[in-house]
This record gives sequence, C-alpha cells and structure tokens, in this order.
Amino acid sequence: MPHVSLQVESRTGPLASASVQALYEDPFWAARYGIQRARRFGDEDAVFHVRYLVQALDAARPAILEDYARWLRTLLVTRGMCSLHLDQHFQGLGRALQAEGFGPGSLPFTYVESARQALHYNEGPAHVLEADAPGLISAVVRRLEHPLPAGSRPRLEQEVRLQLSYLSDALALGRDDLWHAHLQWYAGFWPQRGLSPLTLVQTLDALKATLDGHSEALTLLARTPDSWEETCS
Repeated sequence: MPHVSLQVESRTGPLASASVQALYEDPFWAARYGIQRARRFGDEDAVFHVRYLVQALDAARPAILEDYARWLRTLLVTRGMCSLHLDQHFQGLGRALQAEGFGPGSLPFTYVESARQALHYNEGPAHVLEADAPGLISAVVRRLEHPLPAGSRPRLEQEVRLQLSYLSDALALGRDDLWHAHLQWYAGFWPQRGLSPLTLVQTLDALKATLDGHSEALTLLARTPDSWEETCS
C-alpha cells in the first residue's frame, strides 16, 4: 500500500480546492482583497498547505507543518488577516481530508490538527488572552445579543472571536499599528456583517468591559485613535 504521503499527494488538487470553498462564503475576502485576488492567492495557499502536509508526512515530522503554519501566520497578519483566518483554512483542509477518507485518527488529519494547535501563542499577554477567549466571548455576547434578531448568537460569537484574534496577534507581535490598521478598514466593512443595529464601536466597548486582568489588551484598545470611529458614524 502506498505511503500515506503519496496518497495525500495524489489528491492535492481536490483537497486544496475543497479546503477553501467555505472561506469564500465570508464577504470579508471579496471586500478586503477583491474576489479574484482573494481566490487566486487563497487557491495558491491551499496547494502549499497540502504540499507541506505531504512533506511532513513523508518525513514523519509534524513539526514541518507546524513551523510552516507559524511562519505563514507572521506573513499573513501583516497583510490584513489574523490567526483565526489561517486556522479556518486548516480546518477546511481537515474537512477535505475527511471527505477523502482521512478522518480523525488518521495521520494526515492529526498533522493538520497539530498545525492548528501550533497557531496558539505559548506565552505573554497573547497567550493569556487566547486562554481566556471562551469566557470573554460568552461575556461579550451576553452584553450585546439582546437587540439582535433570533439566531444571531453564532455569528456574534464568531465576530467577537475574530476581533480577539486580531488583538492577540497585535499583542504577540508588539504591533499596535496592525490593530489600528485593521480597525480603520473594518469600520467601513462592518455593515456587511449583518449584525445591525449593533455597531463595531458597541462591540469593542463590550469587549473592553470584559477585559479585567488583561492590562496589555486594554492598553492597546485605549490607544486606538479616534479617527476610525468617524467611518462608523
């Protein structure tokens, strides 16, 4: 029987294609990069993900895919993305692997899950913020969900998770400018999230109110310039 790396390699095209289809349903990609550019680079990245997975499997070293994930994250966060976006891409690859017969317990699926875990920060304020994220998300959602239509909770949870991911990346890299640039663009994009009458300002205010014990994150939020809020008005 062929080595599992060869089995995965022979399915590179279908795996790569299937792994990104759900991503493009998010209006973020078309709005941020233009749908043609988003698809071109997203499709290319999808192929690279599979190729690095094949290399890791061939060498029996999940660290190859883990190191690749961390390296790629550093590159992507400087281009308007966040750790959550890359995690979603690997999650899509995991689903594609399952559809091809490599489900939980298989080496390919296990390696991809290992790469997803590698995206978690291991120290510093970003690590603490990520560790507390589930509780923070619940607290923010409780503050904000009342005026929203029924069934909005999952989308609101995902939105708060996204903002925390951007915040964690900025803290980990010591790059306040990345957080500020994100908000400057995201304020104009916010209406496409379909969370009206909730505003981005209200969402961030609720997040601030839950960040006791996260002094670095609060400091970064406090440094947010006022100019971006004009886009929300």
